[in-house]
Order: sequence, then C-alpha cells, then structure tokens
Amino acid sequence: MSRAIFNHLQKTASDPAAAHVWLDLRPIPPETIRHRFPNIIQVCRRWGVDLFQEPIPVAPAAHYWMGGITADTLSRTTISSLYAVGETTSTGVHGANRLASNSLLECLVFGAQLAVLEVSQASEPPPSRSMARTLELTALISPIQAQMQDWRQEVARLMWQSAGICREQEVLEQAITQVEMWQHDLAALPLSQTLMQIMQSTDRYSWQITGSETVQALRDWGELRNLLDIAALILKSAAFRTESRGGHYRSDFPVTDPNWQVHTVIEAQTWQRSAPLLD
Repeated sequence: MSRAIFNHLQKTASDPAAAHVWLDLRPIPPETIRHRFPNIIQVCRRWGVDLFQEPIPVAPAAHYWMGGITADTLSRTTISSLYAVGETTSTGVHGANRLASNSLLECLVFGAQLAVLEVSQASEPPPSRSMARTLELTALISPIQAQMQDWRQEVARLMWQSAGICREQEVLEQAITQVEMWQHDLAALPLSQTLMQIMQSTDRYSWQITGSETVQALRDWGELRNLLDIAALILKSAAFRTESRGGHYRSDFPVTDPNWQVHTVIEAQTWQRSAPLLD
C-alpha cells in the first residue's frame, strides 16, 4: 500500500515529498470508528480534521528502523562495557521487518536481562585538575544558522525521495554524492573546525557555553552532523543490498534473493555480509 501511494504521488504531485492522498472513513458506522480508533479521532481533531465529516490526509512514513549497533543476546556490543538494548541494536531477534509490538517486547526482555548482568568494574583514572574556559561561538554561529536549517530540510527531502519507500541504484548513487558534498561543506565551516579541534584536544579544560541561542545552535550542528552520517549509512547500505526484503524495496531488484539472507555489517568504511542466517 505504501508503494502504491508513493508511486501515485510521484506521478501526480508537484512536490511528492510534501503531498498526500485521502483516507475516507465516512462509509464506516460512526460507533465502530469510536470503538476501534479513539486515538486517531483525537489526533485528527488536534489537526483540525473531523474524520466523521471529511477524509483524512495521509502519506507513508518511516516509523521503525531495521538494523543498528551489533550486539549479542546479552546486549554486549563490540566495545567493552557498552551495552545496547531495543531499536538501537541489531541482535538478530528481528528479521527484515520490525513490528511495533515486537520491538516493545524486545525492550522488556533485554531490559530486564540487563539487571542480572555481571559487569566488570573498570578502574577509574585518578581525578585531575581542570581549568574552566568560556567558549564564545556567536561570531561563528550567526552566519550559518539559516544554512544549517536549510541543510536539515534538504536532507529529509533527499532521503525520502531516494531511500524512502522505493529505492533504485542510480538515484541512490546520486544521493550518496549529495550527502558526501554536504558532509564536506559542513566539515569546512569555521564552527566545525573549531569544535573538532576542541574534541580532539588533550588539554584538560571544562568548557562553559553561555547563551540559550548558542546552546541550541550547537545542538543543531551536532544533530545535522549525525543526520548526515546516518543518511550516508542508510544510502550506502541500500545500494549494497541488491534485492528487496521487508522494508527495503529496490525497484531495480524487486525480488527477494535467498543469497541475501544475511545481515549487512558495517565497520568504519567497510560494507560486508554476515554469515548466512537460518530460516
């Protein structure tokens, strides 16, 4: 159904990323709707839609994530003393799709299991003196705030069009090139250069950042940097898997290929297949 809506909007809408179709519940008896969909009624009212009198604007959306940090059945990652639980992980308990009820069960099972894990006590380094410094970034932030907002919107639009419901090699490659250009441009900003120097510095200083606007701008910068990293991972992984499976649909490889019954494993800049998975 999502692919049908996506393909329809690609053909008919001037801006498919912002377009929608209509869901008409009016043929259903009102008492049935009230009994079965009370939450949907409230959400529609919040947005000014009376579903008893008019159709609802709808569009496909990505609401789950298949993949994540490699972890074993004890929630251990490849980094010592780092554990991961829930939808942030790839433990193997999910297949090519991740259903909401399954992910909730996963959090309950693995979350409860963490309470009985034996975690080794790492020796803490002796405390050291640090000096406080005030970080003044206003002059670096002001000229690029609008640019960062534009990039964020463009990243979302690009990912929806190229790696959303339907995927295809040529489009994926074009999107990868664009994301890498954005990553290069972001890294070249004076703000990025300053922040990276601070993060890589071995000086023992605690940095004080003043001003709510500065704090918000730094949060925006960090989120944009992370979004670009995740976008690159998704795009390159989608291009790597030349088949369709679960939520991953390739219009140029529409059939499920048994040779791809594996996980995609990414480490640094290396993409590889895991060992074959059992049925």
